[in-house]
Amino acid sequence: MIIITSEVTFTADKWDEALELAKSHVEKSRLETGCKSHRYLISPEHEHCLFFYEEWVDRAAIDFHFAQPYSRHLSKMFQLWATNQIKINFHHVREKEAQSPETDS
Repeated sequence: MIIITSEVTFTADKWDEALELAKSHVEKSRLETGCKSHRYLISPEHEHCLFFYEEWVDRAAIDFHFAQPYSRHLSKMFQLWATNQIKINFHHVREKEAQSPETDS
């Protein structure tokens, strides 16, 4: 599994548009094959800042996701509106199968 995180801060005049675009993007992304989780959170610490958290089954799913028109549109608009340098982090996670707890007989 691959987890993607990113953080974007916006100008006040673009905040409402950024929220609407983020919501639409997340809703569409969740429907993609290979998307295990996709969400955004509003930062409680920094004004007009969104944090994105995504879980994908593999790199092929991410490549497909980034190629979608709505992903390209979000990227383009966020680059225009961002007040920070957008950094996208990829975290490779090795999933471990759950083991049942041993029971005493």
